Amino acid sequence: MHAIATTVGTVAIALLCLCTAAAADDPAVSGPNGKLSVEGGGSADDGEGVATGSFALPIGHEFGMQADGAVGSFDDELLGGLALHLFARDPSRYLFGVYGSYHTWDRINIWRAALEGELYIGPVTLEGIAGYESLDVPTFNNGQTVISLDDNHLFGQADAAYYITDDFKIYAGYRYINETSFGAAGTEYLLRGLEVPVALFARGDFGDEFVQNVTGGVRIYLSDDPGKSLIDRHREDDPKVYAPTFPTVPVQQTSNSKPVPQCTSDSAGWVTAPTDGNCICRSGTVHAGEKPLLSGGMGGGGGPQYMCNNL
Repeated sequence: MHAIATTVGTVAIALLCLCTAAAADDPAVSGPNGKLSVEGGGSADDGEGVATGSFALPIGHEFGMQADGAVGSFDDELLGGLALHLFARDPSRYLFGVYGSYHTWDRINIWRAALEGELYIGPVTLEGIAGYESLDVPTFNNGQTVISLDDNHLFGQADAAYYITDDFKIYAGYRYINETSFGAAGTEYLLRGLEVPVALFARGDFGDEFVQNVTGGVRIYLSDDPGKSLIDRHREDDPKVYAPTFPTVPVQQTSNSKPVPQCTSDSAGWVTAPTDGNCICRSGTVHAGEKPLLSGGMGGGGGPQYMCNNL
């Protein structure tokens, strides 16, 4: 993953220099700003709720940066993540930058290194991101062996957005994530005239049975200019938030297979049952969700001893 990130970073720096050869009249970011959103809905027949927050600020005239954070729940499991954008932008023409993120859910970890870009053509915005993602999956899930292996692969997504009015955006796009292709669509409407600008939004992904979700929510924009339009906020303030779609973890199924039980362990992490160590370490131990380590010592009954914390 380090080599991938280095390559993406090198290409990004070269292109950022080209983009800033002719300075734009307006700054890349109009000023420090942020946004907070809460959304919920259904995804692959499971409930989903996520809260995200972003903070963007200018770096000189031509550059800007944004940090994103997310926390929520999907299929009764906690999810979270962090992301960082570094970009050059001419608010009348384009944005180009480098992007990195880490997200986790149900012991699945996804790292990303990518390039992102936006092109502004009147009321139309073409936007997208492309790069590599590294997928780290657990060895066991619900006591059964996971079939998927850790993997590094390409990912990308692209959207074409149209602003029906300066405060009403619709978009449609394509996704290639976790080596799966699917479509997407969404909309956002900004309610102006309030002390704090509030937007209503909805989005959906449409693919096979594992990629079917529709969510909606509320977004609050924070900046020095509460009267700014939605199109200006998207082009002068904060870039788009990109969150990964987590894969469903397939497990090995056989006609006579049984889930591996959860280990019973003491406060130090020593497994007390089952004595053969054929179990999955419980939550709260170092190796939660994995099989325990063989300690090399002998248990009270004269057999080998197993440990769910580091030896």
